[in-house]
Amino acid sequence: MLAAMAEIADEQVLAFRVAGHHLGRRTDALTAIGACGIQQSPPGWAEVALRARTNEDPDPGRVVMVNAMRGAPYLVPRADVAVFTRALMPAEEDLRAIINSRETKEAREAGYTPREALDAVAAAAREALADGPLGRDDFHQALRERLPDDLLPWCANCASHHVRPGFWRTLGPLGVTTMPERATWELAEPVEFDLDRARAELARRFLRCYGPGNHTELARWAQTAPKHAKALFELIADELDQVETRAGRRWILAADRKRLERPPKASGVRMLGGFDPYVSQPDRETLVGDAKLRKRMFPAVGRPGVILDHGRLAGLWRGRKSGETLAIELEWLGDPVELGREPAVVATARGCKDHHLVED
Repeated sequence: MLAAMAEIADEQVLAFRVAGHHLGRRTDALTAIGACGIQQSPPGWAEVALRARTNEDPDPGRVVMVNAMRGAPYLVPRADVAVFTRALMPAEEDLRAIINSRETKEAREAGYTPREALDAVAAAAREALADGPLGRDDFHQALRERLPDDLLPWCANCASHHVRPGFWRTLGPLGVTTMPERATWELAEPVEFDLDRARAELARRFLRCYGPGNHTELARWAQTAPKHAKALFELIADELDQVETRAGRRWILAADRKRLERPPKASGVRMLGGFDPYVSQPDRETLVGDAKLRKRMFPAVGRPGVILDHGRLAGLWRGRKSGETLAIELEWLGDPVELGREPAVVATARGCKDHHLVED
């Protein structure tokens, strides 16, 4: 380990992360997706995230969608699917980090450990999907037909009995299912991989995109157990350097030290969705120092998008579709900046042929 650097300013940390997310210079599609995966929810946000990072479409044969971090659907490289799925899975006693306390409590009250319940759902899914992909309604109906009633609690929102989300979403991290398209599931292709290598690579990719960081932030980003995240850090302990930030002691990959010391300058303007990987960094206080602004950026429902100008947070935006037109409401956090083609790119990614801007 090299000597510790002086405390790293937030601006320098953010410049490092902008570069890690390929938001300062566009790259090829597979590199953009492979950095840390790209969330495909709400619908259309993955396309917006891709256009902020690359000018090309990904090769469908080299990319797969899967329930991954926090159970959300993610686009990830097919060759790296284990990094973003199996590597997330903690030990059995820590499954509550992925399957929430209400869901684990219901399973225990029905006489199952969380792992027993998950294994039952996985067995039912393998049987249900043996003949090919199923859409959401057909998939849940197939699970109903194959699972005991005590694993199908009543859902008032859906007015039906069905498997709790924590269990069917975890089929992605368990390596059982992938998603050929949104709200459709199929059996994952069997692949050979070394689990410890996948786990180590997950920690590396986290630090390349979200460093300087620690295992607690990795656990928060991936929605896995802190104990499991700490074990992932330990797998790459000889690759790490310690640094000091405003938030305290954090870690980077030693190979990335030069990028942190002299982050490349970002160029251009980017319009990012509210669930963009960069915006979803677990260290929100570094991203947005002002508490009131941070609260507006991360409401419980309806996150706004973000505008970066040469890597700097410059404004917020919201898109409202009306037919084939996207109305883009802008809120500047300082002086307005020239958006260039970004609004048109966002409108196209959201499935619109036209757009107009609404200034605050």
